[in-house]
Amino acid sequence: MNVLLTGCRSYTALDLARRFRDSGWNVFAADSVKFPVCRGSRAVKEFFHVPSPREGYREFIAALAAVIRSAGIDLLLPTSEEIFYIAHGREKLARYCRVFCDDFEVLKSLHNKWTFSGLTEGMSAQTPETQLLTSAVQLNELGDPSAFAFKPVYSRFASEALLAPSRLPEGFEPSADRPWIAQRYIRGRELCSYHLAVDGEIAAYGSYEPLYRLGRASGYYFKPVHREKIDRFAAELVRKLDFTGHVAFDYIEDKDGTLHVLECNPRATSGLHLADTAELMKPFGPRGERLSEVTGGKHFAVGRTPLENPAGIRISTGSTGSTGSAEHAEARPMIGYAMLANPFYHGFNPSGIGRWFNDFRHGRDMLFSRQDPWVPLLHAGSLAETVFDSLRRRISIKDAATADIEWDGEALN
Repeated sequence: MNVLLTGCRSYTALDLARRFRDSGWNVFAADSVKFPVCRGSRAVKEFFHVPSPREGYREFIAALAAVIRSAGIDLLLPTSEEIFYIAHGREKLARYCRVFCDDFEVLKSLHNKWTFSGLTEGMSAQTPETQLLTSAVQLNELGDPSAFAFKPVYSRFASEALLAPSRLPEGFEPSADRPWIAQRYIRGRELCSYHLAVDGEIAAYGSYEPLYRLGRASGYYFKPVHREKIDRFAAELVRKLDFTGHVAFDYIEDKDGTLHVLECNPRATSGLHLADTAELMKPFGPRGERLSEVTGGKHFAVGRTPLENPAGIRISTGSTGSTGSAEHAEARPMIGYAMLANPFYHGFNPSGIGRWFNDFRHGRDMLFSRQDPWVPLLHAGSLAETVFDSLRRRISIKDAATADIEWDGEALN
């Protein structure tokens, strides 16, 4: 069985590659950067450099179709924002293999922060009061800006977010071409969850608190948490949409324990590191068993294998690591080099450093593996490529990491 992972610059793709390899699959990888982190992994049989979907959508789909045919791919599994382009071209790609993602319009409704807020109405967790902003006139009607979080309708990694600003920056002007949302700002504990869903049922999940973050952006140290409210909300939403694919959510738990869902990421996120391997691999069939015939429908539209716990509610309180064994139940996934780069995260004092050391000691590095020793070294090439793209495009390193695969609502022809 051959699987093709796209967006293989991400640590979640690396994790998936290793799990598929350990489950008996041949793993192939494709990306529009030349040195993604997966390229240095022994789990990957072959890497293919493909065009940027954002800069050449048709060329990207054609390149993937060629790779699928030449490598005999059985399953195409997107992991990052290239998923929107793959979903849009799914009809063509599904002629040759299974494409594990939902319809483009469904993904669009989840990615768009305004339409997602409407999807949560009447559910067990809802978005805070949210307003769509398409003109500067609406800003005057809001009142005190410090009561809101302002975000572009299409954005990621807290990019450009204005959280409870005392005043809005000069020149800030939402428009119909680039709308924003104003979401009631709620203080509390930040939580996140990831779910793998098949035809409206949750197959695998992981939820966590990002204890260490790069400013307001991505976390790099993930403490497992469990909330039945998270399980219930995620199960409700995927059932409502009959959803298939990766889906992840960001939440705020306020001081009263009320869970508010802020936004959705319909792609693989760091919670995947906490998912149980047996549960994560089950939707793709037992080892050695071929998937059912190619169709343009959803993943299990034909010959589906029923999943246990169709409500998607987790009973146990522990999350397991990539081995699925009990010894990893409390392990905390982390990006080791990011942790080592800032031992003073909690302050330049014995208490703060001691806290960091204790967290580091209980962390499990998602890059290093004794069976995969070259990944951290070769990852330097990936970081260098991102820095180069940042300088070339004159954008931040954070933005450069995904600039060539992002989708912000542009028409795809």
